[in-house]
Amino acid sequence: MPETGPEMAARPEGRLAPRPGRLYGIGAGPGSAELLTLKAVRLLGEVPVVFVPRGDTGEVSIALSIIRPFVSGGQEIRELLAPMTRDRQARSRAWDEAAAQVLAVLDSGRDAAFLTLGDSTIYSTFFYLLEALRRRQPGIEVEIVPGITSFSAAASLLGRSLTMGQEGLAVVSATRGSDYLRQVLSVFENVVLLKVAPVLAEVQALLAELGRQGDAAFVCRCGLDGQVIRDSLAGCPLAGAGELPADYYSLILVRHGGQQINGACDP
Repeated sequence: MPETGPEMAARPEGRLAPRPGRLYGIGAGPGSAELLTLKAVRLLGEVPVVFVPRGDTGEVSIALSIIRPFVSGGQEIRELLAPMTRDRQARSRAWDEAAAQVLAVLDSGRDAAFLTLGDSTIYSTFFYLLEALRRRQPGIEVEIVPGITSFSAAASLLGRSLTMGQEGLAVVSATRGSDYLRQVLSVFENVVLLKVAPVLAEVQALLAELGRQGDAAFVCRCGLDGQVIRDSLAGCPLAGAGELPADYYSLILVRHGGQQINGACDP
C-alpha cells in the first residue's frame, strides 16, 4: 500500500482524504492595522479562508476593516454571526452553526483563520467558537496567535503604566455590579474596567463615591475613528450628559493614586 504522505490521511474504506486543516485564532489588536503582529500579518496572507465575526446589528466588522490591506483577492473571507446576547441557548445555536461552517473548511484540508479584536484570549468570541468546534471534533488542530489588548494600547496612549513593581492588576468586566467592583477597587492597585458602556453612569457614580474619579482615565474607540481620551474623570459629568460617549468600545483604567489598598479579595 502506498504511503499517504504528510498531506493525506487514509479513510476506513481505503480512499485517501485531505488531512484536516488547522484553525488559527488571531488577535487583530485594538483597531489600528499598524498594531497587528508580524505573525498575524504572515498568517493572514497565507490561509485560504478567513472567518470574521459579525454582530447581529448589521454593523460592518471592525476586525475586517483592519485586515483588508493584508489579504488578497484570491482568499475567501466569510462572516460568521456572533450575536450579542446573554441568552445561552440562542448563543449556543449561533456558535454551533458557525462551527459547522468552519469544520466544513477544515475537513476539506484547508487552513483557516478566525479574527477577533484585541487578544484572542481576553473576552474573545474565539473561545465560544472553539468550544462549539471541540464538541463536534475534539481533536481539531488549533493555534492561538496573541494580539495587543485594548487596555495596553490605551495605557500607551495615556503614557501611563498598567502596573509596576509588586503592584497588582485586575482586568474585570464592569457589568459585574457595584459591590464586586467596590471590592476589586479596594484590593488591587490598578484596575482595568472593560465593557463599561452599558453601566457607564453607575461606574462613574461608584468612582465618585470612592473618591477615585481623579485616578480614573477613560478611553473610547482606541485606535479607531472617533477615538476619545480623558486622562481623568475628575469633575466629569455622568454619562448621558454629553461628556462621555457610551460606546461599546470603551474602557476605564484606574490606578491607586496613593490610596490605601486593603489586601486580598474575599473568596
